[in-house]
Amino acid sequence: MGYSQEEAAHKGSLKEHQVRDWEEGKGNPTYAQLETLAYSVYKRPLAIFFRSTPPQEASIQQDFRNITNAEAEHLSPEMRLALRKAKHLQNLIGRLNSDTATTPKFRQFQVSVQEKPEEAAKRFREFIGLSIQEQKSWNTETSFEQFKIKVEGIGIYVFQFDMPFQEARAFSLTDDYPIVVLNTADARNGRIFSLFHEVCHLLFNTGGIFKDKETSRLKAAYKAIEDFCNRFAAAFLIPDELFKEDISNRDRHVQEWSDEDLERLAKLYSVSKEVVLRKLVDMRLASKDFLFAKKAGWDKVFQAFRDAQRSRAKEQAQLAKERGEKTGGGIPQEIKAVSERGRPFIRQVLDNYEHGRIHYSDLPDYLGVKLEHLAKIIERISK
Repeated sequence: MGYSQEEAAHKGSLKEHQVRDWEEGKGNPTYAQLETLAYSVYKRPLAIFFRSTPPQEASIQQDFRNITNAEAEHLSPEMRLALRKAKHLQNLIGRLNSDTATTPKFRQFQVSVQEKPEEAAKRFREFIGLSIQEQKSWNTETSFEQFKIKVEGIGIYVFQFDMPFQEARAFSLTDDYPIVVLNTADARNGRIFSLFHEVCHLLFNTGGIFKDKETSRLKAAYKAIEDFCNRFAAAFLIPDELFKEDISNRDRHVQEWSDEDLERLAKLYSVSKEVVLRKLVDMRLASKDFLFAKKAGWDKVFQAFRDAQRSRAKEQAQLAKERGEKTGGGIPQEIKAVSERGRPFIRQVLDNYEHGRIHYSDLPDYLGVKLEHLAKIIERISK
């Protein structure tokens, strides 16, 4: 989990020397203490602690080749949990597909660093059947969902978790059942670029954490793929030949762009201002320094908005508690389940259940909610 002995002890309301002694084999926790360690501290099934050896698991460095050993060592417990959750969902997908030999459609599409990202993006747009006319007809408020549906339609599972934003905007896992995980701490339109960046990684069959920063510590081969995926995502969302027509001759020489100009172009393509600015960077009409400076400002504003939302929710919950009222407990569970796990995954879970391939008691593990919410989940995905 990334805790020090002191932090683990604090989380479990224990003494630091107790945790240290147990780790060194000096004595054992009581059963009640072990339950606390399993469920409140390490987030592991209780039975694991009765094994003679720890279960074999891939290291974070094996799963994420584009972060350094130092970065992996200092990942937060929240980020580690997100990675573990993603791996678990990937295993569940394997179980759901154990009786089928169907190859996901996206496997028919391949990219290479020898190809221009813009050409690959053009081919991929044709592959998933998305015309620029259809994209421009979307509302900017719902465009993220539309893009997500297109990606899910070619057999890619897209999940959404709340993760520390400073550690990861998104990541993908490859292997037999590749998945994309987006960060709900990011604005919905901000997730659009991350989605196609990670899709590009899957087309390369490489996974990694999209930290959205420049670093010289990446291996040369991986940096080439990372750069390719950035350009691929920008070119897919805003095709070159059309964008050149949509910016005036006066604009062609501008190095710094106002939010109003960026907003105008963003609405035209139903994307975020960040995607537009990344496109301008690729066309050498804006600098990377300007991009990262603007993005830092946008992220700061969005984070303040999210913090204010959470603060208001806490205040309302406290007021309701003082009045003796029951609180709703935040986002309804059926909405959270569908948002986090996606309609294709949930439909596949329910199909497997209806055909007797998974048991009723297994559904909470697959859906991430208690069975009492099942009816509302079914109602929601049927809309």
